[in-house]
Amino acid sequence: MDHTQTAAGHAQAARSADELAQSLRLLLAYARLEPAIATALARIDTTEMTGPLDEAGLRAELAEAEAERDVNAALAERYTRSAAADLPNAPCVCGHPAARHARRLTEDDRLPCGHDLCRCGDLTFA
Repeated sequence: MDHTQTAAGHAQAARSADELAQSLRLLLAYARLEPAIATALARIDTTEMTGPLDEAGLRAELAEAEAERDVNAALAERYTRSAAADLPNAPCVCGHPAARHARRLTEDDRLPCGHDLCRCGDLTFA
């Protein structure tokens, strides 16, 4: 066994762990000073995150979270409208299925049809 490589590997691992510990101490210090930071950190689930939390990593995670929010908000709206009309699995008045309508709400809460030739501006059940 090459003890030099083993020692070097462990020394590098110790340096990396120390850098992480210093970074975490800094985050804890700021979280104590600013409760909003502590709250934001508590809401971040890192189990599926990969890579560093640098600006690029945070922007990528933000984009993913916003996309997931938009898709789920649109799905919730589809189900709410369908339930309100008491027409489960019914097509929109334009004839296209609800799934063909936008995967995200517009700024004015519409779900326009995504079919290329359709001009339906919002998911509506008869």
